[in-house]
Amino acid sequence: MKRIFISLLLTLSMPAMAAQQPIVAATPVVVLMPTLLNNPDFFDFTAEQKRQISRIAQETNHIREALDQSIVDLRVELREELMKHRGNTQLIKQLIQDVNAQEAKRLSLSITCANGLRQILSATQWNALIELTH
Repeated sequence: MKRIFISLLLTLSMPAMAAQQPIVAATPVVVLMPTLLNNPDFFDFTAEQKRQISRIAQETNHIREALDQSIVDLRVELREELMKHRGNTQLIKQLIQDVNAQEAKRLSLSITCANGLRQILSATQWNALIELTH
């Protein structure tokens, strides 16, 4: 029961912690990509780079949106179950696992996005992107 409480506490406190400090590891899709797409002249992309960046944006955006919504929905369900006088302990455990699994997928998507951009951009373009987003 102590492990459930600690996991639950961490799961529920993460949004509050995220509001206080930016989550750098999970932001490439939502920070790097818009910076690239909104500043094509600054980066002086080749036609091939434009095509590849556009492909990554199209492939990742709908997945990211679905994962983000899933995480929100699971957290709402978890919170509702926790607020019940006699919450279902098994359901709470499952919801915690589900939230963690979706967040792991979200992080993996961001890493994939960042790695893809790293392969497409030159070192100069990558370093300029990182400077602009920090």
